[in-house]
Formats: sequence, C-alpha cells, structure tokens
Amino acid sequence: MKHYFYFIIVFLPILFLASACVPVQNTQSNSTRTYYPDLEFINKSYKESIKTVQLVQLNGDKMISTDNPVIELGENDRLLLTFDDISEEQKQFQAKIFHCDKDWKQKSNLQSMDYLEEYNQFPIRDYEFSFDTKMGYIHYEFQLPKVSLSGNYLLVVYQNNNEANIILSERFMVYENKSSIDFKIIPSNVVTNRRTHQEIEFEIMLNRINILNTATDIYPVVRQNKSWLFAKEAPDPLRILDGNKRLVYKFYNGELNFPGNNEFRFIDLTTVNFKGNNVANINKDTKPITVTARPDAVRSSEAYREWEDRNGAFVIGNIERQNTPLVSDYLLTNFELNAPQELGEVYLVGEFNNWQLSNPNRMKYNVNTGNYQSSFLMKQGYYEYTYYVKGEEVNPVDGSYNDTENTYDILVYYRNPQLRYDKLIGYTQFNSRAAQ
Repeated sequence: MKHYFYFIIVFLPILFLASACVPVQNTQSNSTRTYYPDLEFINKSYKESIKTVQLVQLNGDKMISTDNPVIELGENDRLLLTFDDISEEQKQFQAKIFHCDKDWKQKSNLQSMDYLEEYNQFPIRDYEFSFDTKMGYIHYEFQLPKVSLSGNYLLVVYQNNNEANIILSERFMVYENKSSIDFKIIPSNVVTNRRTHQEIEFEIMLNRINILNTATDIYPVVRQNKSWLFAKEAPDPLRILDGNKRLVYKFYNGELNFPGNNEFRFIDLTTVNFKGNNVANINKDTKPITVTARPDAVRSSEAYREWEDRNGAFVIGNIERQNTPLVSDYLLTNFELNAPQELGEVYLVGEFNNWQLSNPNRMKYNVNTGNYQSSFLMKQGYYEYTYYVKGEEVNPVDGSYNDTENTYDILVYYRNPQLRYDKLIGYTQFNSRAAQ
C-alpha cells in the first residue's frame, strides 16, 4: 500500500515567508574496475540520481514528522523511508539496519538478531513511476521493521544485493522513556554573547532507571533545529543531587551556548506556471525546467525581523495537482548570494540537503559577476535554507540573534561498560519561545 502525504500549500510572506557498519572499503572489480563509495554514518545520498530522501514518522496513518526520525521503543510510531531515483528503469534495492554507538562513529557490539526479529536484509518492492513530468523518476517506499533495543541506528540501502553498492544512508534514533528532562532557554551567561546566542539549561531526572555511575555514564546531546550540524554534547553535570538521580546541566562559560542565527530563507517551487515567493525567473523550455531564485543579500547588519518558518525543513507539493506527488517535477534551481569573496567557504544548507558541508553544497564564487552561485536539482515544493560560513561561530551572512525562534531537542545516552551498546534513555524537544 502506498503512503502519500498531501499538503494544501498556501504561502503567505510572514507565514511561510559503524562487521556491517564498519566503513566499506573501496572495492575494485577485476573485470569492470568499478569503485564503490565508503559508507559514512550520516544522512547521505551516494548517487546523484537519488533525490528527496525522507524518513517519515507515522502514527497509524497519521504523519507526525518528515524531518525528525526519533521514535519511542515499544510504541505505535513507525518510520517510512521514501526517495526518488531519477531514472526510467526500475532497480533492485535492498535495505539493512545497523545499531551504532552514541557518537555515530562505528557499529555497536550487537548482532542484528539482538535488535531485529527478521533477517537483516529487506527488499524494497514498493515503487511507482512519475508521470507528466519532464524529468522522469521512480518513487520508492519502504516501511522499517520495529527494533527491540534503544539507541542510534543507521539505515543503509544498496543495489542489486551488493552491499558495497550503497545508494543512501539515513540515521534514526529509538529511545526508552527512562528519564524526564526539565529545560529552559535564557540569554547567554557570556556577556559578549547576550544578543547573539541562546543558552540551554536542563536537568535530567533518572526516575525510571538505576545507574551506578551517573557522572561518567550519562551523555546528553543537544541539537538545534533537529540538525547534527548544530549539535553539542553536554559537559559533565554541574551538580548531581537526590542520591545520584538528578543531574543539573547549568554552566556559565558558554558550554551550552548556541548562536540564535536568523529566521530561515525560503523559496516557493510549488508551481512553474507563475513565479512563487523569491523566484525571479522560470524557463519551462529547458530539461529539466530551470528556476532562478531572487538574489540573496547579506543581512547580518540588519535588525532582526521575525516571521514563522519551519526551521530549515522542506515540504514536497504541487499546487496545481495536489492529488499525487508523482506529478511533481524536478527543477534545476539556481541560487545567487551577493557577498564579498573574503567570506571564504560558504555553504547553502537545509534539511533538503542533510545540512552537509560537502562540495555539492558549497557556493562557488564567480569573479565575473562578483557573487556566490550554486545550483540544486529540487523536487517541486517549499524549501527553507540558510547560508553557513565554515569556521565562523556567528554567521556573517545571515547574522545571529537571541530572539530567533528555534527548535531544540535533548537526547540522553547511557553508556554502561557492562553492556554491548549505548542506550538512549530519554528524549524531549521544545521550542525556544515556549522554553523561556
């Protein structure tokens, strides 16, 4: 059964203004001299034809999230993988699920039979062809099986039963409700960061689990906007109270400071029949259809301006034909940033390209036009993004403000030397405005 999610998209300027997990070595076939990619423990498409990868969180038939694959162990939530292959030929894809350590560096010491009831090789049989699109593609879906242990997992999809021929990898997390987390957000305790940063303070109550060495075995991770690019592992707790049951994470030297950054930029690609928000030009005579975004400018010196956003997420949709996603075309979308070359390495990032500081996401400076440029093949929809300058704490392109609305989440990992894996024993997410 296909699982399609439809969105009636109305955009108003202010509203939508690490065995198996060990990296696979390069493999060379004596006959074909084919080289395969190394597996990375990140969200990644390893082939240019694989686009619009999402792990959709479902509860029954209700969609919960398309950008945050974190589910509670033993509950009804499940995950559905969806992706497109820019191809007119159906391919044989298989999937495996690997349990990894808390740092996403290697596999845990578990065997697949420890966390799966089925053999760890799943054929992906659910697919459908696009129609009435200039760029033909095949849409694939795969519902992940339930796992029996908490922690970090990596879903890996490969082709033709060849585990070296990886096409994508996606992270997901499964947590046990063994702890409660109290939190708040305040302006930074570092005076120089008061206007630009948000500080996270929280306490963990280990009220449903007994842990002997809480000071050394608990590892909380805080993420901003569900992105591993903007994530920090908390230092050791400032205090441990109530018989090793309450851990206090409150610091004074910026240990849990996050730049507030700015509200996300956006582009409306839900139609090619007229110019959506922040679209400068559409050329329907090319294949693929070409869209040029309105040039972006540096806004770090501007006063903060609030609008509602989705904190870097994207939504697939076509406003003319909303009954099926198979008619949403792929558009070659050109971006331009008017900024000085002295900025150095500038990346255009968002949930749509996995927040990766990789070469395809790096803006190229054009000395002839005096600006940064990049292009992405993007399925019709609504996209949010920001410009990230490598090596800079405070964003010199988009600026940083402590008033910016952001989403945060806290993942509580438990590393017990007597276990063979890292548990995830607590999780919460919250909005910066509600937590003040």
